[in-house]
Amino acid sequence: MTRAMGAAVDGGNAFFTGSTGTWAGQRFLQYLAEHGTIAPAALRTADTLRKDEWKSFDEALVEEGVIRLRAVADLMNAGLVSTIPNGLGKTVREWERVTDMFPAEVSLDGNVRTEDDRQEFILSQLPLPITHKDFSLNLRTLIASRDRGESLDTTQVRTAGRLVAEKTESMLLNGEAKPFGGLTIFGYRTHPDRNTAGFGTGGAWTGAKTGEQILTDLLTMITGLEGDRYFGPFWLYVGADASTKLQEDFKANSDKTIMQRLMEVDQLSAIRIVDQMPSANVVLVQGTRDVAEMIEGEPLQTVQWDINGGFRINFKAFTINVPLVKSDAQGRSGVFHMS
Repeated sequence: MTRAMGAAVDGGNAFFTGSTGTWAGQRFLQYLAEHGTIAPAALRTADTLRKDEWKSFDEALVEEGVIRLRAVADLMNAGLVSTIPNGLGKTVREWERVTDMFPAEVSLDGNVRTEDDRQEFILSQLPLPITHKDFSLNLRTLIASRDRGESLDTTQVRTAGRLVAEKTESMLLNGEAKPFGGLTIFGYRTHPDRNTAGFGTGGAWTGAKTGEQILTDLLTMITGLEGDRYFGPFWLYVGADASTKLQEDFKANSDKTIMQRLMEVDQLSAIRIVDQMPSANVVLVQGTRDVAEMIEGEPLQTVQWDINGGFRINFKAFTINVPLVKSDAQGRSGVFHMS
């Protein structure tokens, strides 16, 4: 749970100074001076929570967080994750978009010189903000739970974990409206180079839309991505508003649902119902690193510090997990957004 990573704490002045964070700030700076790198473990107060209490908090946090990470989980399960060492010390990730080259020549003897060519690399930047949620525990509540031999109530940490997870999922699907140092985090629905189209006959994937019309929409998206040289495998993301529709019969009295028929399309490998997708939106994504990946600076975890003489114990559930949705230097994208 304590892999090293990096980025600056958002709103850090309130955390490191004043009556609500002096102790944590001193501990943090002392650890940095002694070790030269920043690790979240330096912010944990070993003499306030016991090992088993930290364990119950961490397990509850991760357990609740995983519930909502469907689109993010696809990237992680496919190994499309880049880990940033010492992530708490880095606020920007740089990456390069590469141009294509001219076509190859065909000749009998190979002596015809092709056009002299070279690829160009265009530098791009991604901000690495922290996604976090704070909560607190009263010291007397902690002592009372120990006296009674009861485990800590993990309701707050579960809720904090869920909110952080939902925000991470939302960033991947919808981007983040807030810029960081002039840099923007784009999602599947907001990347400027994504392929786009309106729904075909029958409108959104709800109501009177037929299974055959939904299949036509899917094939339209696949054709568009193949035109940008992306040939799958594809993940299809739909909102909760379409989940019931996809369970209906593909045709009248059919022996298969609409979802089962869509999954028969060769290029399609998964259909995901995602909570953070707005209604009347569908996204098709190629599941490869040149299309999207997660940049991980810190896994989901908690840090803790005391205030008011130790009578209040503050916690911060946080992660540095930022989506990087890509396009090439020609503006080709492996994402198709239909709305």
